Amino acid sequence: MPPKYPYLPELSFSIDVSRDRNVACYLSHSCSPNVFVQFVLYDHYNVSYPHVMIFAMENIPPLRELSIDYGIVEEWIEKLTQ
Repeated sequence: MPPKYPYLPELSFSIDVSRDRNVACYLSHSCSPNVFVQFVLYDHYNVSYPHVMIFAMENIPPLRELSIDYGIVEEWIEKLTQ
């Protein structure tokens, strides 16, 4: 299970992989994800600019697709239907 924290900073950014790509462009959405995203501060202490780390929730065999829960259903359904 991903760790639960009482406070996460409000972050208003998205990862755009149209120009610069990294491992994030290979993550797919799933309601049963096998990885989770965690904000990590490892070389500075500015909570406005965390590093986005990806951690496995289970043993993932080679060639298995990495998937996360985008969380867009609850957050965006209301915005898209307005």
